[in-house]
Amino acid sequence: MATVKKAVAKKAVAKKVAEPVPVKAHPGIDWRSLYLYAVCLITLLVVLFSTVAFINGAINAIFPDPGYIDIYSTPKPSAPALATQEANNQRQAFKSMFSSLTTVAIAGPLYLYHWREAKKAN
Repeated sequence: MATVKKAVAKKAVAKKVAEPVPVKAHPGIDWRSLYLYAVCLITLLVVLFSTVAFINGAINAIFPDPGYIDIYSTPKPSAPALATQEANNQRQAFKSMFSSLTTVAIAGPLYLYHWREAKKAN
């Protein structure tokens, strides 16, 4: 009976040694994922604010600010001068819209690329 117990004990010891030891994960920061998510956050905010600026520019292009009238000026502004000011305000709104679209065109693909890379990493 003593030989049977020794044989069982040897098998149990052999099984414990044969099992792989789990590798402990270091609870640190994954810098690559942190970078990817930070770039995603920043580019998403840039796209969001550029979209708002584009909408604001579109509203200013449709409804341009009227010409400025200084009530204290000695020579009163003429109608053509006020029309020129209104046209300049409208032109400025179109330039603002183009700038916003350019920003979205640059930041949008950057966001998509980094978001896909972040999803691959996980």
